Amino acid sequence: MPEKIIIVTGFGPFVGHEERNASWEAVNLLPEVFLFRKDTYQIRKYKIPVTYEEVERIVPLIWNQQPDLVVHVGVHGRISTINLEHCSYTSGYCKPDFAQRCLPCDKITLSGKHATDEGCVMLKTNLNIERIAKELNLETNVECCCSTNVGNYLCGYIYLKSLDVNPDRTLFIHVPKIDEPYSSEQTMAAIYNVIGKCMEQLSTERKLS
Repeated sequence: MPEKIIIVTGFGPFVGHEERNASWEAVNLLPEVFLFRKDTYQIRKYKIPVTYEEVERIVPLIWNQQPDLVVHVGVHGRISTINLEHCSYTSGYCKPDFAQRCLPCDKITLSGKHATDEGCVMLKTNLNIERIAKELNLETNVECCCSTNVGNYLCGYIYLKSLDVNPDRTLFIHVPKIDEPYSSEQTMAAIYNVIGKCMEQLSTERKLS
């Protein structure tokens, strides 16, 4: 019987977040397993270096494990909420990464079902993030928002790469800096709750293996 897997990624250091990246600090606190209904899912956590090369290397390794859900997490220095990102864009990646390297072209070549669509400007998650945010705002003390501004740096890049593989099972979450206003433990709990809502949707839509 195939393993039941949820993969969650956070990022390592980059400019302005050299000592601690709030995304990885929270992701690293997640438990090793996630109990959903009668099944036990492994939570596999990856700390992603803030380079295009490492994203290129790691994203295929993630999806080769045939996960039931992939949640990428990144820090956003100018938010005070937990932001669920609706989409990622196919161009605009001009900024050098933490290794001071740039992509050869700012327009990303897709390999999924939109690979032949030259006019494709964005890929969107099929998860209903509006419903997730609404439910979590009613059920928890952490404010959750929906966003269409994942950015054109490594956050947007890793999201685009995973959406290109499977938009049904992919989500990106932006989190604020540590203690601005949430502790790493509070942010971890929010990520955990988002995972639960995603799993409920996938189960209802009969998309879980």
